[in-house]
Amino acid sequence: MNVKNLIKWLTTCLIAVVTLMSAAILYLSFAVDLNSYKTDIESVARQQGWDISIEGDLAWQFFPKPGLSIADITASDQTALSGSADQLILATYWTQLLSLSGGIEQLQLDSLHIEGGSLQWSPANSLGLQFDNIQLSTKNLSVQGKSFPLSVSAKILGGRNLSVETEVAVKLDGQNMRQLNLVDLELNLDSLRLSGELRTSDNGSFMQGNLKTNSFDLKQLMASLQAEIPLLTAPKTVLQSALTQLSLTTSFSVDTQAASKFTGEINLDGQIFGLDVTLDHPTNNLTTLVSGDILRAGHYLPAANSGGNNTGLFAPLAIPFALWQGSSQVEVNLNRVEFKDFNIENFYSNVFGNQRVLRMTSLNADLFAGQINAIAKLDMRSAKPSFNLQPSLYNIDLNKVLSALGGESIVAGRLNMDANIQGVGANLGEIIRSLSGAGKFQVIEPIYKGLNIEQSFCNAAALLSARAQAAQNWPQGTEFNNLQGSFQLSGGKLLLNDYSTGTGNLEIMGRGSVNLVKRQYQINASARVDQAVTSPTGCSVNQRLQNRQIPFICKGAFGQSNPGGLSCNPDEQLLRDLLKNTALEKLFGNSGLQQQDATDSVKGFISELLKR
Repeated sequence: MNVKNLIKWLTTCLIAVVTLMSAAILYLSFAVDLNSYKTDIESVARQQGWDISIEGDLAWQFFPKPGLSIADITASDQTALSGSADQLILATYWTQLLSLSGGIEQLQLDSLHIEGGSLQWSPANSLGLQFDNIQLSTKNLSVQGKSFPLSVSAKILGGRNLSVETEVAVKLDGQNMRQLNLVDLELNLDSLRLSGELRTSDNGSFMQGNLKTNSFDLKQLMASLQAEIPLLTAPKTVLQSALTQLSLTTSFSVDTQAASKFTGEINLDGQIFGLDVTLDHPTNNLTTLVSGDILRAGHYLPAANSGGNNTGLFAPLAIPFALWQGSSQVEVNLNRVEFKDFNIENFYSNVFGNQRVLRMTSLNADLFAGQINAIAKLDMRSAKPSFNLQPSLYNIDLNKVLSALGGESIVAGRLNMDANIQGVGANLGEIIRSLSGAGKFQVIEPIYKGLNIEQSFCNAAALLSARAQAAQNWPQGTEFNNLQGSFQLSGGKLLLNDYSTGTGNLEIMGRGSVNLVKRQYQINASARVDQAVTSPTGCSVNQRLQNRQIPFICKGAFGQSNPGGLSCNPDEQLLRDLLKNTALEKLFGNSGLQQQDATDSVKGFISELLKR
């Protein structure tokens, strides 16, 4: 056969093939009405547990491979999933398409494309998700366990860009999915990247795999998601770089008929925490255990320019409760929690809750050389969280507490306390002003460095006895006997009720108030001595003043480095009453002053003498 005949033969064959293909296409286009298969498609889908409705047309797609194009389709799994697509393109093989008379259910697919899709996931016990503008593409589809590529892009959470690239392996046995594997999984959500693998079996009822994220900026992510999830308000922190380097590594096994378990590690700004999550499906209970060595909590306090409003800092605690709407538990165990001026050791808490109402059944920690135990309730359903706190404090070093609060401490001793406190607010100022409640307290070996109470008493006794006091070198401050009393909280004030203590032979009792907002205090005290001297190294007491209450009023402010701003003087009315027959009379008789002038002179003299 010469070249001319060969070319002629090839041309004839090509024309024949094209003619046959054209005839087949024309036959399929005119002989097979695809729209008549709508009910068949919907019927097959129902057999697989899906409700499908096709509102648009079905059309042939011949190149590069034959297939079907379905417009305006909606679907639902009759439980939690529902979705729609502007266009769904299913590609098959020519041999499969030509054997279509065997029934549409026998058709085997080669590729799948979705354009303009949307998907809603609305599980009964968790927050739902909405996916929009879904673009999906696959090829070399198989349901016999062979892997094929899958590429998906979508908009989620208010327009965030989501993309997924993975290799998929599916194995079907009739209507049952025996296997679904996702390997080489790469998921991107804005700056968050997630990678790993996922393997499921028994129609998805059992799942296992592992996932890890890149190091991402949590503040930036929370800010971008705030419109969709108001709970995730991005906080402004003391350390600007806090919450900007977060990564997660986890492995998991899920059994929807029994329990699911997630174990992993969280790296928060270089701090490593262990994570253990158990989900009991029959009881609908989620348990989260977090453990770690050090949490530098001082870095996450509100920044100076944030107005103290860091409600977003509650978010990490509330996330398990928000994402799982059944009963939940979060248990935290940390060796040390660091703040700027103090540390908390051996921190443990156990919190139960439902959505945004949390109940802390146990909190234990060592701080300020003592211990704290507490139970509490935190309600975050409104814009201003409210709480109820019932703390028990034991052996707390007051000197360390007040030093940590700022300024030079003028109080020392070891505090024991039981209280029931309520409050509401989005920042520290609001919370302090809203505080209410009551409690009892005891201070072991209290010391007040601001003044010597015994010296003030002796100065007053000398004046009231109308005699000069012998010169004496008084020590600075006062060492009291154990102090006990009760208190109430109201309107930003701490009201001290019926406290009692003493120093030397002095018995001291009274009441007081502390303005927590202005950090000022006023103590109304009554001093009583029933012996001839205030102490072995003190002063003598006129018999006329023994067994008699002498009121004192002490005023001052926390954080004063110099106690010179403090005053602690006898009650003015008592001075008037007692001085009438003693110092006033002598001054009036010896000085030639009128009585009112003498009274004013004594008042000035006493004020200068007792001024601290």
